Amino acid sequence: MITNIQEGEYGIEGMMCWELFGEEIEVSIEEGADVAYAEKCAEALNALPEETIKKFWEAAKKYCLFFKEVCGEEWDDWNEMGIEVTKDTPAEALKSEIFPSMLIVDEPEDERIGFHVECNCSWESEHGLEFTILDGKLVYLGAFESCGAWDHFDPNREWNFVNGL
Repeated sequence: MITNIQEGEYGIEGMMCWELFGEEIEVSIEEGADVAYAEKCAEALNALPEETIKKFWEAAKKYCLFFKEVCGEEWDDWNEMGIEVTKDTPAEALKSEIFPSMLIVDEPEDERIGFHVECNCSWESEHGLEFTILDGKLVYLGAFESCGAWDHFDPNREWNFVNGL
């Protein structure tokens, strides 16, 4: 599943296809993780439960609408979007506005599968979008903050757009 595996500047690197988007993305295997564990993470990304995928779209829409509210209609990035996002926009429509780039595999802390994915998005070109999965569940989605699967995710944190879903 992971191809072009090689030693890179920041650890082991490779490529994989994220089937949900039909896109080749980079894989970064951080120190303390190995290729066998990274393969499990890549497989898990391509086998996310339907409920997790639904939450991903809903959280991405929530993030976009929040950002739109904070920045206002004048924000230059809105002009770059191919769709107008409102509360009535189907969440899955944001697929055209999210551009996955890297699966990040951190050192595992136990036998669970956890990883995070860096994406670009049309509405927030500076900080992009990141989401974190632990055992098939979406535990973080928001601006890229390098939120690994083993981090603590406060259920009251307003910048984690998974909260409240």
